[in-house]
Amino acid sequence: MNDTPVERLMSTDLTTIERGATAVDAAKEMLATGVGSILVVDPDGALAGLITTTDFVGLVRDNDPKDRTPVEAFMTTDVVTVSRDDTVAELAEPTAHGYTHLPVTDDDGRPIGMVSTTDLTAHLSRVG
Repeated sequence: MNDTPVERLMSTDLTTIERGATAVDAAKEMLATGVGSILVVDPDGALAGLITTTDFVGLVRDNDPKDRTPVEAFMTTDVVTVSRDDTVAELAEPTAHGYTHLPVTDDDGRPIGMVSTTDLTAHLSRVG
C-alpha cells in the first residue's frame, strides 16, 4: 500500500505555461482545463515554478494585478518535487507540510506528472 510508486497514481495530463506568460494567461488556462495548479516551464521544458489557486488569492490580496503581471511575480519557485519511483509513503512528509500539488519530474527536472492530495486520498481509499 505505502510502497506503491508515485507513477501509479500521478496524473500525466499536465497543464503548463511558459515563463514570461501573464497572470491572465495562467488563469484562463487553469479555468479552461479545470485544474487547481499550473506548472511554469522554461523554454526547454524544465520546471521553473508552480502556480496554484492559492497563489492567485495572494496575488489579488497583495497587488492590483494587471493583465501584464508576469507569472514569475507570484509563482512558487522553491517547488517540492517527487520522482516517479518515489513511494506513497514518501509523500507523507510534503503533504504533512501543506503541499497539495507535487510535480513529478524526470532526471533532467522536466515535469512528467503531477500528484495531488486528491490523487493520494483516492488511492488510499481504494487500497484501505
